[in-house]
Amino acid sequence: MGDRGQVLVKDEGIYLYTHWSATELIDTVKTALAKRWRWDDPEYLARIIFDEMTKDSHGEETGYGIGSGKHGDIWRLITIDCESQTVTVEDDNKEIFRGTFEEFLEWEK
Repeated sequence: MGDRGQVLVKDEGIYLYTHWSATELIDTVKTALAKRWRWDDPEYLARIIFDEMTKDSHGEETGYGIGSGKHGDIWRLITIDCESQTVTVEDDNKEIFRGTFEEFLEWEK
């Protein structure tokens, strides 16, 4: 089964995958963005988000991945666009949030 989700860093075309943590992915990305580090640098911001996603699993073999495509079996996708500094959240292919980084940090799901 699993709790699959991805974060797309649109500027780089990089997908950050979680097999077990899609339910917490909104809070995880909020924690990473709340640092206000490298919002305009997609390569670094991708690493900052991935570090937050994997903070309790460093060195493990499974659970997380980095790829260039969207998985077909995810239910949550969070898209980060550094150029426009926006976040889009989709659950089951339906948009539930679209706004700026600041608006995302204030959003209560």
